[in-house]
Amino acid sequence: MDRVQSPDDVAAAIGRNVRALRQQRRMTIDALAAASGVSRGTVIQIETARGNPSISTLVHLAEALRVGVTSLVDGDAAPRVVIRRAEQAVPLWSSAEGSTAVFRIGTDPPDVVELWDWTLQPGDSFEGEAHAVGTREVLSVLRGKLGLRVGATTHELAEGDTVLFEAHTPHRYSGVGASPVRFTMVVLQPGDSGLVPPSAIAPAEPE
Repeated sequence: MDRVQSPDDVAAAIGRNVRALRQQRRMTIDALAAASGVSRGTVIQIETARGNPSISTLVHLAEALRVGVTSLVDGDAAPRVVIRRAEQAVPLWSSAEGSTAVFRIGTDPPDVVELWDWTLQPGDSFEGEAHAVGTREVLSVLRGKLGLRVGATTHELAEGDTVLFEAHTPHRYSGVGASPVRFTMVVLQPGDSGLVPPSAIAPAEPE
């Protein structure tokens, strides 16, 4: 039989959750107080588990943190695990030559992380638009040879090579070998970039 949480347990869970969510959103205590209309002192009391907040206060804090009230009172400290099965992966780009870009999984704002699985046929390419300043991409070649142009600089990566680059300038991926190139790509976009995540921008069609 599950144990009913005591008021102290509830206060501790709320304080832990509010602090964690505030930090994930890179908000100061003053910023959260301003966004929620809750006083700075009250926010501090809540985060340090000194008393249980009213329902109205919880609602205002949840709205400011862009979550439901459940996320503030949930006492389960187990880490969140999200599994996306192979059949749930979404192909978001393909070319007439048979190249594909499959979106595997990603996170919600403010801090966006996306995992992509790319295959480019020999001679085929994709022109990537400039992302928000602060966005980075990490590419790792699983098979074949990949051509990468970032701004005016070009690189060639072989099987097993990995690259990290700042993606706020136009960039291009291309299959430069005699066989298809397959690579994984991780897009990292911090929440303070102020622009939409890369997945929200429809990839340009190849010319």
